[in-house]
Amino acid sequence: MAIGTAGLTAALSLEALEHNGLRPANGTVIVTGATGGVGSTAVAMLAQAGYTVAASTGKASEHAYLRDLGASEILSREEVSAESSRPLESERWAGAVDPVGGSTTAYLIRTMKYGASIALSGLTGGNAIATTVYPFILRNVNLLGIDSVFTPMEKRQRTWQRLATDLKPRGLLDSIAVETDLDGVPAVCADILQGKVRGRTLVRLA
Repeated sequence: MAIGTAGLTAALSLEALEHNGLRPANGTVIVTGATGGVGSTAVAMLAQAGYTVAASTGKASEHAYLRDLGASEILSREEVSAESSRPLESERWAGAVDPVGGSTTAYLIRTMKYGASIALSGLTGGNAIATTVYPFILRNVNLLGIDSVFTPMEKRQRTWQRLATDLKPRGLLDSIAVETDLDGVPAVCADILQGKVRGRTLVRLA
């Protein structure tokens, strides 16, 4: 349960990227919202699978945490959500796991390498994307939608098997997940609203 829906979403993102040709030799993979549930598990999974990982976060205090998970480069939220009048920027990323959306997705679309893919699963940064068709028709960029709600059972079972083996996040119970009981849930929720929570919170019922 420490993996949860967020971990499943991260795994589905990685599988979609690999299905579209992502390999460790292709270059750096960026994970946005990297201290969140999807982001933190994605960083750990990618690093464990041999990928070079860049992580973006708005929390300057969490850089060491992300490096412990396996990130080799840290970017600020401001850098990856900056607006630009340019339809294309320098090719930088071989793949992206993006649970943020909004202007962050627009930045990723402009900066992907030729033929690279973005696995998009969230909208904490907004539900609208300001972009052009140029990255898609000139760089063959792929925008992959990731859904964990209606995923067919056969695919769920296959992905969970990987989560129990090669994609099992390193240090899951040591660094990604923390535990609380039911009495502690209100305090955790307050911390979430203030952006103070990282990774996953496991609620033990007994």
